[in-house]
Amino acid sequence: SFQPPTTMAFIAPRIITSCFASFSPSANLLLSTYHNNRYRFPLQSQQQASKTSMFMSSTAYGGEAGDGRLNLDLLPPHRLPIRATLNDGTKVEVAPFDFDAGDVEIGMQLMNDVIEEGRAWPFEPTFPTEESYRSYYLSHAAFVVRCVVDNDASELDKSSSPTHGEVMGTFYVKPNFPGRCSHVCNGGFITDPKFRGSGVGRLMGSSFLALARDLQYKSAYFNLVFKSNPVSIQLWESLGFTRVATIPNAARLEGVDGLDDAYGYYFDLTTLPEEFDPVDYAMKTSNC
Repeated sequence: SFQPPTTMAFIAPRIITSCFASFSPSANLLLSTYHNNRYRFPLQSQQQASKTSMFMSSTAYGGEAGDGRLNLDLLPPHRLPIRATLNDGTKVEVAPFDFDAGDVEIGMQLMNDVIEEGRAWPFEPTFPTEESYRSYYLSHAAFVVRCVVDNDASELDKSSSPTHGEVMGTFYVKPNFPGRCSHVCNGGFITDPKFRGSGVGRLMGSSFLALARDLQYKSAYFNLVFKSNPVSIQLWESLGFTRVATIPNAARLEGVDGLDDAYGYYFDLTTLPEEFDPVDYAMKTSNC
């Protein structure tokens, strides 16, 4: 049966992180949650042929240019948006990419920025076109974390507080492997550098678990969590992921002498209870 992870003694410093990921967890995270179903979108026509199409084609590193909404009709009506209040009073929601709001352009810029940082993702060239970015990041299911109300300027630092509708982070859920292994999913996570350490990353990680399970994946496996990235390691372990592999000398990273090792992290999604609440889980694990 599913049990939240036990408390860990070590809390990592705030630095760039990876699973592929780029965010920092926050010890003080979430105060409240509520849901509605206004983001229950139909699939586009080319995606309607089969609800099992996500189990037939691309892997973690490729796919066809999509809108990030493949098979979202598999989600229960209450699932999206996932709304929460961060400890600093910022109200946020996890929801699909909104093309009309410019989420794709913002997401592509965040992706290319983290590639250029050279610390958390394996890529070296940046994505040159929106189509190339959409083929990688939006081929299956992809989501943003955005601020949903204006913050009280008297309580928050204006220089770092998000504005209404501002994208604070992005992540995707898609098959890690093709065919007979496509029930194992992968995730990629990026937090806007302005909001690292705010709890956005932890909210994305816990939301990933709920969404991946609801999208009918059986497990999650993160291929490359770099040894030089203790914040990422601490986050995934606090959320209940298990380190199951080590790849010696896996990456040439900026700011790291020589080659860095990478770890593989696994989560059995079938252990999640039916009533799993990602916001509550994020809050419960924030001190781990």
